[in-house]
Amino acid sequence: MNLQERLQLFTETTTDRHAKIEENFKQMNSMISPSHKWQKELIETAREALHVPERKDSHYQDTFTASLSAGAKTDWETLIRRRMVASLNFPDMRDRYERIPQAHQKTFDWVFHEEGSTEFDNFVDWLRSNKPLYWITGKPGAGKSTLMKYVSHDSRLQQHLKVWRADRPLYIARFFFWNSGSRMQMSRIGLMQSLLHQILSKSSDAIAHVFPERWEYQELFGYDKRPWTWSELSEGFRNLISDTSTAFCFLIDGLDEFDGDCSDLAHFLLDILSDGRDNVKMCLASRPWLVFEDAFRRRPSLRVEDLTLQDIRIFVLEKLAESVMFSRLQEHDRENADILIKDVTLKASGVFLWVRLAVKSLLDGLRDGDTVEDLQSRLLLIPPDLDRLFQKILGDLDVAYLAEASQIFQAVRASYVPGREINLSDSTAKNASDCDQSHESVDPWSPLTLLSLSFISEDPYRALNSEYDKPLSREDQAYRGETMRRRLISRCKGLLEAPTYKIHGPVAKVHYLHRTVKDFFDEDRARVYLTQQSTNFKPHVALLSVLLRHTQAIRPHEDGDTQDMQHFADMIYQFVVQCLWIEKQGSDEYVAFLEKMSQLMPTILGYDSETDHELPHWAMRVDPFVGKSTKVHSMKDYAVVRGLKAYVKYLEREKQVNERIARIIERNVREEAGQHKKQSIGEAEQDKKQSIGEAEQHKKQSIGGAEQHKKQSIGEAEQHKKQSIGDASQGLEVPRDTAVSKKDKKRLSFGLRDRLKQLRPLR
Repeated sequence: MNLQERLQLFTETTTDRHAKIEENFKQMNSMISPSHKWQKELIETAREALHVPERKDSHYQDTFTASLSAGAKTDWETLIRRRMVASLNFPDMRDRYERIPQAHQKTFDWVFHEEGSTEFDNFVDWLRSNKPLYWITGKPGAGKSTLMKYVSHDSRLQQHLKVWRADRPLYIARFFFWNSGSRMQMSRIGLMQSLLHQILSKSSDAIAHVFPERWEYQELFGYDKRPWTWSELSEGFRNLISDTSTAFCFLIDGLDEFDGDCSDLAHFLLDILSDGRDNVKMCLASRPWLVFEDAFRRRPSLRVEDLTLQDIRIFVLEKLAESVMFSRLQEHDRENADILIKDVTLKASGVFLWVRLAVKSLLDGLRDGDTVEDLQSRLLLIPPDLDRLFQKILGDLDVAYLAEASQIFQAVRASYVPGREINLSDSTAKNASDCDQSHESVDPWSPLTLLSLSFISEDPYRALNSEYDKPLSREDQAYRGETMRRRLISRCKGLLEAPTYKIHGPVAKVHYLHRTVKDFFDEDRARVYLTQQSTNFKPHVALLSVLLRHTQAIRPHEDGDTQDMQHFADMIYQFVVQCLWIEKQGSDEYVAFLEKMSQLMPTILGYDSETDHELPHWAMRVDPFVGKSTKVHSMKDYAVVRGLKAYVKYLEREKQVNERIARIIERNVREEAGQHKKQSIGEAEQDKKQSIGEAEQHKKQSIGGAEQHKKQSIGEAEQHKKQSIGDASQGLEVPRDTAVSKKDKKRLSFGLRDRLKQLRPLR
């Protein structure tokens, strides 16, 4: 009996006031989740009915029914809220934030100092004031993102904001643009979904106000699976902040990493703040590009590199002190050790990234036994700007590793290129005007994984061999992934990074150390240098190969993990995007790999041949723009939709070849059948002739035998006749000298005739 039936029973049988019923109510109360208040109220309504003497049944039954109806509605609305909040989430939403290094101990503390400074507009004063915008800027690698992360999770942020927010509830949300990450991490859709998700997760009651149309739709028709669009999200964001009884503080980093028109982004943010509302604050961070200087020049701001000299000194001192050799160096030659620290600090020019790489080089020297003089010489050889420093790191790579390092760098760069230059919604997006609509499960910009990259040194065409179709064990996958991580460290000298495979597994992704590293490898000079180290290497073909090898190595449907399937879809979509890129270059080198993938996918996804016709084509599961405005039932359908012309031609050629082969086979079968028929007819004719000959021979023999027998019979008859006649004649013979009367002659004549009649049948 369910809860509703038990409550109804208790309500209708109120005459029994036994203590056992009270105990039952207590037990039911203990079974109810604390979040389901309406159910507790419903139980209390039924309980009260037991203690009201001479109650009116209709009153309590009406109360009970109303409570039950209201409770069901409450649960339904709670479910809608939860689903809508979940739909705003997307993979890697926190990835960039988590990858930004924590501020080194005792660094960036100055940003919360309350005393004034002539070098920047005091940040604490801004937090307490009604001024809506603060701009943090600085040159590449200066530590803007690290500072933003430090500010966003420091408790002093909320403490100082109390003055401004007064008695209003405060919500803080943050977003870190990253153009080395996924599409959502560098788009305005990603910005809006992330900010709204963070706030509505804490205030889900506001969802109906923020998204009234979607809320009404879900109340009427159930869960709305439509993807979020920019127009819907931006309108929802304005609805959210229109509630002036609530205070909002947004921290948005990396405006220069936005994958769109930065001027449009800046004006959108300024437009939000220009409505005269005093319940919204924004702290924005970017490089000092002119578009941002023009937009924010009259706003409070600070330049990071002007304020981090002491922070960098602390970082250098404490990092070098971690080396036992440097500690001994300080003991024996403190003066020169201090000079070295000072020189590194000054040469950094406020760029934390440069300091990290320079200190790493010095630690390598200390490990190898360098003296102070050696360390000073090493420091002099380190270029003061990042571009030349990256170039030096490449030039210092071990010769034995240079070719492999070149392949790795080229492959990682190639994994980003198609996503930036191919319009993924070409001809297949349902709403071309809103083509940056979001999608949760697939993302062509996702970086390569350690497991994928572990196949980079293999012959790319090995992936086409069926002997590699068997999956790898978990242990083998982990071994390859961790080995690849160690190779990244030794071959790429820290310019590429990846988390440990043990923690992140098959989805452990490879990333650039910093945005500046990515910018460096996008330059022609770096690309030419890398190409010279491996002249025959084709990065986009290699990516098809490693993604295909990764696909062969796993069986996501066997694990039953939704997250694994999601990342698997991301990977396959990367594969498709690489095919599109190669097609765009006018090449057909992708065709063999795509054909191999089409053969593998049913097995990898666990499609059963018996139910194949009931399942969607695999392309519909990995490509977000397929299946909305068109249906795909075959690889040819998909190739046509996606504009993979070379593959369509291949399929048509294959069809023509197959038809030609079928015609040849059919002709050969007909010819063989005709030949066999002729042979059979010939053999039949021969058999017929032989049979006729044998029959004729037998006939002749039979006729000859019959004639011989006839002659013999006739001869014997004639002989018998003659003998009989002779005997008859002898019996009727009359002596010559005897006179025969006329009457006797007549008698003899009749007697002879009778004897002849008896002999006649013998002829």
